[in-house]
Amino acid sequence: MALGLGQLRVFEAVTRAGSFRGAADRLGVTPPAVSLQIRQLEQDAGVRLFDRVRRRVRLTPAGQTLARYAQRIFALADDAERALQETRRFAAGRLSVVASGTSAAYYVPPLLTEFRRRYPGIHTRLDVENSQRVRERVLGLEDDVGVLGAEIAHPDLVLELLGEDSLVVIVPAGHPWARRRRIALADLRREPLIAREPGSATRQLLERRLLRHGIRMEPAMEIASNEVIKRAVEMGNGVGLMSAAVVGRDVEAGYLSALTVSGERLARSIYLVYHRERRESPLIEALLAVARDLRRGRRRRRR
Repeated sequence: MALGLGQLRVFEAVTRAGSFRGAADRLGVTPPAVSLQIRQLEQDAGVRLFDRVRRRVRLTPAGQTLARYAQRIFALADDAERALQETRRFAAGRLSVVASGTSAAYYVPPLLTEFRRRYPGIHTRLDVENSQRVRERVLGLEDDVGVLGAEIAHPDLVLELLGEDSLVVIVPAGHPWARRRRIALADLRREPLIAREPGSATRQLLERRLLRHGIRMEPAMEIASNEVIKRAVEMGNGVGLMSAAVVGRDVEAGYLSALTVSGERLARSIYLVYHRERRESPLIEALLAVARDLRRGRRRRRR
């Protein structure tokens, strides 16, 4: 059996749209034309690819297998098209980035700003997801690169260090610790702790360090939003542990005080991550070159 690229394109459109009518709208054809192509594809393959449920469709196990290959085929076809664009010095093209919350707010903007300065013809798109979804989307070739603050081990993923994210303890301006520069990690047992939700990279780092000192983490509040954590601390509900980049302006304005932890290096690495099948993509290589230049610049400024 030889799969036709046109049939495969129709199949991929149906999987994304979830219906024949939605796929027809995407492709600019009629729903009967889509139905005919899928029926012919199923006949050629000798398996059913979709279960029809009212006006929607659902992938069968065979359909799920083909969908994974179709996604990879068209993602690599897009890479090939963009590789050809390099001969025009990236005069046009698209770059899709997905990042976790803190990374998207504080580490991605300088990267994309410099990238856009060098390659103004490239259209960039940034989506914000949690770390798990960043991993899934990059593995699924849905996005060109991901940015996240947790090291993830997977044979299909390549990681490139983007920067270091230092963590600090934050307290409200009137707190007894506000005039101190540092505290001991064990001091956190004496204060209500406001923490990120379970599974976040910051939460995992703090739990590991506390356990090392025989302390079990029992937060008074768990909040998924950095901004809400800052406001909760500012209003006197407890203390928090957050990225220094996230709280920098609040500390400068006097709303919060930031303290380091004595004897502990609390920091996360921020990584660019991409699929190994895209390691020869000129567009990704151009983004990596920008990231390396920015990292070297930060190192020089610290000397």
